[in-house]
Amino acid sequence: MLPVITFGSFHFFSSGIFLVLAWIIWSFLFWKSLVAFAVEEEKIFDMTFYATLVGVLGGRLSFVLLHPELFRDSWLKIPALWIVPGISLYGTLVSAIVVFVFLCRAYKIRIAYVLDALAQSLPYAMIIGQVSSLLSGSDVGLPSSLSWSVRYVGAVGVRHPVQLYSIVGLLVILCVLSFLSGRAIKKQWAYGVIGIWFFLLYSLIFFCIEFFKDSSVYWSLLRVNQWVLLLLFGQACGALYVRGGIRESLRPFFSMMRQAVMKFKGGSHEPTEPTRY
Repeated sequence: MLPVITFGSFHFFSSGIFLVLAWIIWSFLFWKSLVAFAVEEEKIFDMTFYATLVGVLGGRLSFVLLHPELFRDSWLKIPALWIVPGISLYGTLVSAIVVFVFLCRAYKIRIAYVLDALAQSLPYAMIIGQVSSLLSGSDVGLPSSLSWSVRYVGAVGVRHPVQLYSIVGLLVILCVLSFLSGRAIKKQWAYGVIGIWFFLLYSLIFFCIEFFKDSSVYWSLLRVNQWVLLLLFGQACGALYVRGGIRESLRPFFSMMRQAVMKFKGGSHEPTEPTRY
């Protein structure tokens, strides 16, 4: 772990350096993807700026709500990231998505373009973010005796390297999306389907990874992050059902079932002749 990087007399938090790098990569790929959809650059910059601003605020407030014990002695610590660092990834993600939906309606941009652009930009930025988390130890895995276990700063014993699990999961997502993108071009899928697949795969994989994290924030039987991921998974499944053509594919099946039920009901009311001896 390397939470602080030193250059001469200057000290930098590794998390801050890598998070800035992750944002640069995301914003560039996001811009590049939307330009390919012929979206005006001014609107892209507006969406990037406001999504970043609201995302950081939403992520910080989510972290405060989930860890109020860190701020009880002084609420002035809330904006002081250099004193009490911490931003909720899913708080940031949800806040940014809300901004994208609002601005897409205001600027009359198809939300499907934004979904596909996020699928082409977020995985790379998230991989850099996981490197940041590994160096700073912001997420700690559960105790483990596996040969690839690692030590975290401030944690006792060796633990699951959850950041490495996350990086592997993101690489798997990138491979699947690359395969699906080829099919999307060949089959002429609707815009937004690749983006929906990204959120579906992401929520499913990271829901499983959460079981290996050392977390004290629970709602009922699951961690808070897992509830957010379940909600995201449900939304992605619903969007894929409507947008991905599944509803149209299943329509003949449902029609056949409806006809069979109606035929059965109609046949059950037909009078039967008495048996003659």
